[in-house]
Amino acid sequence: MVEEYGGLADGARFDFVIVGSGFGGSVCALRLAEKGYSVAVLEAGRHFLDADFARTNWDLPRWLWLPRFFFFGIQRLTLLRGLLVLSGAGVGGGSLVYANTLLEPGEGFFGSPECRRLSSDLAGLLRPHYETARRMLGAVLPPRLSAGDDVLRSCAEDMGRGETFHTVPVGVYFGEAGKTAPDPYFGGKGPARAGCRFCGACMVGCRHNAKNTLVKNYLHLALALGARVFSRTAVESLAADAGGGYRLRLRRSGWSVRGKTLRARRVVVSAGVLGTVRLLMASSATLGGLPPLLGRHVRTNAEVLMGSTSRAEGRDFSEGLAISAGMRPDDDTQVEAVRYPAGSEALLALSVRATPSGPLWRRLGRLALDALGHPLESLRMLLPIGLARRSTILLVMQAADARIRLALGGCFGLTSAPEPGSAPLPTEHASASEVLRRFAAKTDGVLLEPVMGLFGLSTTAHILGGAAMGTGQGDGVTDLYGRVFGKEGLWVVDGSLVPANLGVNPSLTITALAEHAMSAVPTASAAS
Repeated sequence: MVEEYGGLADGARFDFVIVGSGFGGSVCALRLAEKGYSVAVLEAGRHFLDADFARTNWDLPRWLWLPRFFFFGIQRLTLLRGLLVLSGAGVGGGSLVYANTLLEPGEGFFGSPECRRLSSDLAGLLRPHYETARRMLGAVLPPRLSAGDDVLRSCAEDMGRGETFHTVPVGVYFGEAGKTAPDPYFGGKGPARAGCRFCGACMVGCRHNAKNTLVKNYLHLALALGARVFSRTAVESLAADAGGGYRLRLRRSGWSVRGKTLRARRVVVSAGVLGTVRLLMASSATLGGLPPLLGRHVRTNAEVLMGSTSRAEGRDFSEGLAISAGMRPDDDTQVEAVRYPAGSEALLALSVRATPSGPLWRRLGRLALDALGHPLESLRMLLPIGLARRSTILLVMQAADARIRLALGGCFGLTSAPEPGSAPLPTEHASASEVLRRFAAKTDGVLLEPVMGLFGLSTTAHILGGAAMGTGQGDGVTDLYGRVFGKEGLWVVDGSLVPANLGVNPSLTITALAEHAMSAVPTASAAS
C-alpha cells in the first residue's frame, strides 16, 4: 500500500530512491524492483483512491495543487515568464490528469538534428520499448467517438484533409460500461477494473476505475514486489554522501517545520520537467556541479490551446473521453478535440472571446465592444455555468522548434527566458486557427482563447527538455539512458530527457524512454 511521509524513517537507506511517480518514475519503480533492488518512490502529491477525486474541477482543494493553501489536487498550474504550464500532481503523476492519449511521434521528431545526433535510428532503438509501453498502459482505440470528434472530422473533410482524421489510442479499459471485471491486463496480478462510462471526466480524475493510471499498472505491480511509495513527501535537495551514494533532504508537502534525511546508493529524478530542473539546480552546489546545459533547450511541444463554445443548447460536447480523435490541417500540425465533463468549467473560466492579434489595448477594446454588442452572451462567459457541456478545446501541437531556458527564481521557484537564437514560443498556428473558425461556424460557436493569450503568453500541457539526452556535456545533460554526465549513480527519467518537440502527446514516449533507460541497469545480484 502507499504510505505517507510519516511512515518514512529518518535516515533510512535504499538502493534506489526515485523522486516522482509519473510516467518516468513509475516505470523505474517496477523495473528496479524486478531487478531485486530496494526501492523508495517519493511523491510530493497525495495518494488518491478513485472515490477521492473531485466530482468537478470547481472542487478546487481536490483538483488544484496549491499545497501552501491546503489544496492537494491533481492539477498543477505554473506561471513562468511568458508561459503557463499545466502538469500533474499526486501518486501516479501526470497519469491522473492526462487525457489518456498514447501516440508515437513521427519523422518530425525522429528526424530532428537532436535525435539523429543521438542515434542514426532512434525510432528503431525505441521500437520494442514503445511496444512494451503500449501493452503496460493498455493502449486501444476507443470504440466510439463524440460530438466534437464528428465536427472535427467534418472540418478536416472541408479542408481537403479528411484522410488525416484519426482516432487516437487511449489508455482506458472499456469492457462493459460500469461493470467491474477481474484484472484484464496482467494475468490476475493487477487490480480489478470497471468499464468506461464515457463521462468525460478523465482530466478531473476518473472516479469509475476505468482510466489506466499508473496506480493501476506500473505502481501496483511495483508495490507487490516490495517497492515503497511515499506520498506527501517533497525533496528539497540532493547531496553527495560522504559514504558514497546520495543524501536527500525531505519535508512534508505543504507547511512543514521538521525535515528528514534519506540515503540512497543511486537516485532517479523523475519529478517532471519543472520539478526535476528545479531540484537539480537547487542541488548543484551540494552535488559538486552539474552539466552546464541543465535548464536549457526547454520546449513546449509548440502547443497552442484554443476553443469554441456553442450558443446552441441541444448538443452535449462534454460526453465521451477527454480526447478520442485528431486531424492534421497540414503535415506539421496535430489538432485534437478535448472535452471536460459537464459542470467542470474551472479552466474554461480562464478563457475569453478570441480577438485578432495586435497590441493589448486594441484587443481589450475589441472585447469591450463585443461585450456591448452581445451583453447576454458576455454575461454567460463571465458566469460560466454550463460552459463545459457546450465547449470543445482544440489542442494544437507541432514538432517545429522553439525553445526557452529555465533558471531558479520567481514565485514558483523557477523563471524562464527566451533561448538565444530560438524562435519565440507560438501563441497561434494559422492552419489550426482555420480549423477553429470552421468548428465554430458548424456549431454556432464563440471562438475562445486562454486569457493569458491577451498578454502574449503561451500555454502548454506538455513541457519537455531541460535535462535533455545528448552525446556529451556539450549538447546534453544525460546520455541516451538518462544517466547524468559526470554523476555516477544519478539518473533523470521523465519528460526532461526529450531532446526535441514531439508534435504529439508525450506520455507514451516518456514511458518508452523510461523502459529503455531501465533496460541498461543490471540486476542487483550482478551489480553487487
